[in-house]
Amino acid sequence: MALFYFLLSFWFSHHTEDSRSAVIHRNMHHVTVVNGYGSGDYRVGDTVHIFSNTIKENEIFGMWTGEDVSLLNSKDEWHTWFVMPDRDLTFNNRKIKIDPFELKFEQIKGRDRLKPVYYFFPERAIGIVYLLHGTMGTARNLVTTFEWKQLIKSLGYYRFGIIVTESEESTLRKDLNNDGKIRWQMLPLDKSGNVDYANLIAITQTFENRGVIDKGLPRYSVGMSNGGAFSTVLAMMNDFRAAVSYCAPSGARVASMTRVPVLFCMAGHDANPAVGAKGNAEALSNSQVIEGRGICSRYLVKPASPLYAERFARSGEITLKQSASIFNELKANGYLDDQNYIKGDAASVTKAMNSRAGLFPSLRGLTPALRRFVNDQILLSASDHKMFSDFTASTIRFLRSQCADPS
Repeated sequence: MALFYFLLSFWFSHHTEDSRSAVIHRNMHHVTVVNGYGSGDYRVGDTVHIFSNTIKENEIFGMWTGEDVSLLNSKDEWHTWFVMPDRDLTFNNRKIKIDPFELKFEQIKGRDRLKPVYYFFPERAIGIVYLLHGTMGTARNLVTTFEWKQLIKSLGYYRFGIIVTESEESTLRKDLNNDGKIRWQMLPLDKSGNVDYANLIAITQTFENRGVIDKGLPRYSVGMSNGGAFSTVLAMMNDFRAAVSYCAPSGARVASMTRVPVLFCMAGHDANPAVGAKGNAEALSNSQVIEGRGICSRYLVKPASPLYAERFARSGEITLKQSASIFNELKANGYLDDQNYIKGDAASVTKAMNSRAGLFPSLRGLTPALRRFVNDQILLSASDHKMFSDFTASTIRFLRSQCADPS
């Protein structure tokens, strides 16, 4: 009798285990990403991130295609996400071929001195966009940063003119107002008394006087961090068509005064002391205040995403093999969790990578610029305080039509 109960118990436990396995299996479905990354098996209800493969210099991202694109957070961003349904899925992507163009460079007189200016004016331009760097940034740094370059390509394709210069403090490399930072100055709200506003006006007038841009063209601004806050104020003071702020909440005063539509693009795990979770909440509040005043505003947040083995090959300057080696070293040294999200503080991870060279031999042969690119991609995967291209299509759409559907 004891043997009977033992066998019954053995059968029941294994039968139950098999049943549980079957349930788990039924709740798992496969995602196939063609021309991209994120393929794998996922449980129903999981948040799944998918990414395009390398976007070349003569391409911009077009859209994801497939029967289930309605599930995607955005079908026209190179990186997007969705909640896994109870079925298998397949996504492909379409890229758009473009005619590559280069920004021209020139020293142009501002209010008091020559300023470095990068610019591009397509035929039949539909508007002029001012791109604004963050704290400690420069014009050159902006136009050579991979994430900014993705936006620049799309702006040119959609026939926006582009003007990039830098703050007066950046040109002089001097903290003019003794606030401990080299950056754009929002105050005073005076177009001639504030040198940063005056410089942009003078540079624009130079192009108008040359006849290369029309005075009646709509104006727009897009900025990152300090440049994002400056973007909203610059747009307010000059009655721009729209402003975009990356990783900056702007301010309650601007939200209560501006008549200009504003798009806020925030990083979900922003660790900058001046932003962080509090700043993200302020950006949402400011967007709601603007919208409550009857003016178009949108608020977007980029979540953290898993690191994938090919991430560091995004720019085409690091090979797929090198990228996989860097990924494997991060994994082997415990910096990724079981779903390949960055563990802990992303800045601490990049610091450890740069200081513990023996653990990351794949970095040794890279140039300093490519090592910085690797660091940036880690911070971007963690959705920390860095300019990102994950909302490029959303930015273009907002510039073109604000809160209306683009025609």
